[in-house]
Amino acid sequence: MRHVRAWLARVAGVFTGHRRDDDLREELQAHLDMETAEYVRRGVAPNEARRRATLASGGLTIAAESVRAQRGLPWLESAASDFRYAVKSLWQSRAFTAVVVVTLALGIGANTAIFSVVRGVLLRPLPNRDGDRLLYLRQSVDGPAGEDIAFSVPEIRDFRAGVPALGGIAEYSPWALMLQGDRYSPATRIQAGLVTGNFFDVMGLHAILGRLTRPSDDGPGVPPVMVLTEQFWRSRFHGDPTLIGKQLHLEAGSATVIGVVQAAPYFPTQADALLNMVVSPHHLSAQMVLGRTHRMTDVVGRLAPGATVDQARAQIATVYARMQRDYKASYDPGSHYRVTVLPFKDAIGERARLTLWLLMAAAAFVMIISTANVVNLTLMRGVRREQELVVRAALGAGVLRLRRLLLAENLVLAFLGAAAGIFIAFGGVQLLTVFASRVSPRAEEIHLDTVVLSFTLVLTVSVALILSFVASLPKEGMFAAWISAGTRSKGSLSRQRLQRALVVAQIAVSVVLLAGAGLLTRTMIRLSDVDTGLKTEQVLSMQVQLLPIAKIASGVDIRAADAAARQGYERIERDALAIPGVVAVGVGSVMPLEASEIQFDVKVEGKSLAVGEAMPRADYRTADPGYFRAAGIPLVEGRGFEETDRADAGRVVILNQTLARRLFPNEDPIGKRIAWTGDVLRFTPISGDWRTVVGVVGNTQDGGLDAQPRGAMFMPYAQELAMGGTVVIRADSNVAALTAQATSIVRRIAPATPIEHVLTVAQIKDQSVSPRRLNAVLITAFGVMAVIIAAVGIAGVLAFSVSARTNEIGIRMSLGADSARVERMILGEGGVLLAAGLALGVGGGFAAAGVMRGLLFGVAPHDPATFLGVAALMALIGVVACWVPALRAARIDPAIAMRAT
Repeated sequence: MRHVRAWLARVAGVFTGHRRDDDLREELQAHLDMETAEYVRRGVAPNEARRRATLASGGLTIAAESVRAQRGLPWLESAASDFRYAVKSLWQSRAFTAVVVVTLALGIGANTAIFSVVRGVLLRPLPNRDGDRLLYLRQSVDGPAGEDIAFSVPEIRDFRAGVPALGGIAEYSPWALMLQGDRYSPATRIQAGLVTGNFFDVMGLHAILGRLTRPSDDGPGVPPVMVLTEQFWRSRFHGDPTLIGKQLHLEAGSATVIGVVQAAPYFPTQADALLNMVVSPHHLSAQMVLGRTHRMTDVVGRLAPGATVDQARAQIATVYARMQRDYKASYDPGSHYRVTVLPFKDAIGERARLTLWLLMAAAAFVMIISTANVVNLTLMRGVRREQELVVRAALGAGVLRLRRLLLAENLVLAFLGAAAGIFIAFGGVQLLTVFASRVSPRAEEIHLDTVVLSFTLVLTVSVALILSFVASLPKEGMFAAWISAGTRSKGSLSRQRLQRALVVAQIAVSVVLLAGAGLLTRTMIRLSDVDTGLKTEQVLSMQVQLLPIAKIASGVDIRAADAAARQGYERIERDALAIPGVVAVGVGSVMPLEASEIQFDVKVEGKSLAVGEAMPRADYRTADPGYFRAAGIPLVEGRGFEETDRADAGRVVILNQTLARRLFPNEDPIGKRIAWTGDVLRFTPISGDWRTVVGVVGNTQDGGLDAQPRGAMFMPYAQELAMGGTVVIRADSNVAALTAQATSIVRRIAPATPIEHVLTVAQIKDQSVSPRRLNAVLITAFGVMAVIIAAVGIAGVLAFSVSARTNEIGIRMSLGADSARVERMILGEGGVLLAAGLALGVGGGFAAAGVMRGLLFGVAPHDPATFLGVAALMALIGVVACWVPALRAARIDPAIAMRAT
């Protein structure tokens, strides 16, 4: 208790010190006056009495200091004094302070921004309860048309029965629905998920309003219910809490809103709302429940208590092998069906992982370069401050005290840099969130939260410690010798070696970053040059789905709905063709340069597959006679669709080149017959009738500019249901200017139908390139930043070297060395550093390029042109950076230099 009271008294002393100092000063003055009076009483003259009393008060001063030491917190006051001195010292060196703060701000800001994205997308725990126990099951097959496929209900049922390691398995079917207009917003198409009643329990999510679905919401006869995601509830319904219990009108009926679920990522598709299966009669049909090849459901599982991921994987592998053995007809051996079990967190972050860690490494490199540059600046400034430190040591300051003083100064510098860096990071996070939203459903979780700021704090303090301990101070026992030596240690060999090593490191890291930027930039250029397969790109497309998917799935009055949709499309085509400048209009099921979501197996009349040969698959597409011309897809062979290819005529089909070569290698496909095949056709409105090939069209990059062309089979729009509903318009110039006229036509003909994805082909192509463009821009920005910092580092070190060797250079010049020779000498010193940095950088770049392999397209990881270009650029920048101090050295006046010796 006594110690506590003493400590509290010290704390109180911190706040009352000034008032108590006044009392102490008055008391000391009283003692001094009394002592003076005593000397005067003994006969000493007043002035002499005052002098003697003052001399005697030395003991009183010591006593006063002792009193002060017993109150307050001396270490705190001492630290405050150090920081006050540090601020004053840095203010007097404003140029140095500004350069260091800006350099650190760039490094700390870049790392804070990138780390906030890495944490939000990859590291932050899932908001789901026990999110690390969630698993995602993925079924895959070989082939460019469908590497990942969903599961069928019978397959999921087998997993439920045979995998005890999974305590719960939930089903999720992505579904696009049209939500009718209401008092909140006009009609719009929403991304929905049809889920089993246990979905939210398995996912570990809770409601923030109302309730979530439960097993009693499964099965026929239950009312359709809807759970809104928090983001959709706030954006469309403005967070209206009275929405609970109300019905929302969908294209295939109504559903009651029963709750709003907490914010969480959904996978593999983003969702606005989640509904029970009864909303789609197709999901309750025998086709869906019993069809083992009717695969349209994704699966999420939760580990049972005590179970591990390895146990779940082993049990799933056993059950899956048994399925393939018992139902051989459902698993084409040539397609190599397989199941992968992934932690849910890894599954939703896998597309972003490589890119984000690459950006994090680039930001770390920038931090290394920034710190190295600041260390060099600090070392150069430290030389000029050695006199000050020696004086302080001579006055009694020990190593600890000097080191603490340096730490205070560097903490001030680092925190100023961190403050500016956080300001930079705020802007960077906005940009990076847009980027992350294209590769991860967790973009909404990117924030500068306490963990990110703690990372920034650790980074800041680490930099301050490095800067504080890089300065050389003697050991306690060597202090006297250091003081005696004074400033003779200026420019020591070890310090110069350290500075040169830091410059070499800066150059090497800059080369690595530039090499990465060069490879990504060349990738982007190669992608931009990819032939899309379209003749020209004055094409506008828009999705107008007049025949809803839900209507097709229900099968109720489908023929009447199909006929009405066709009439609507014909009016849209006719009116759009009347717009001045429009040269062609067509309707198809899928937008140009977009992959179809529907693929089926294909068979050829009279041909059988070899043992082990994979079943061919193709995209399902429809097109009317004007589609190919409007989209700019060239006819390679045969004929296009004609008005005579009606529903009552013979069934015909057009293949793209990839599918034609796959089905008819070294043969003319025209006139041959092919058909869709597979058990799954039983569950669709698509027939397996034989169709005659009448034409072959060119390949288009429907799977992305960097993907292999997919096999595609086009059927006449008139012979199939009017699914999809993509209107394609070709103009003679500037098709984007026709957007308003085209959309107004659709609104007039189908006012309640949403118009979606209104894009020119150029915009679709640009969307495909944009993720890689952003990668290239970010890495290039880091590379440019690194090069600038490195160039400043080279120039600074050589300038310091010239400054320290002024006398030596003066002697050389007085002995006959001319300006050119001095210039070459300094350039030679810089050239050695440059060559060493380039060599290390190229080696590091080779290693880094191997890691980047997955992000490259059309460029080899060790592309010689890129590395030669980067080396040449860095060499040029380095020579320029060396030339400035070399010119300064060449202009030294030997007479002035000799007089300064």
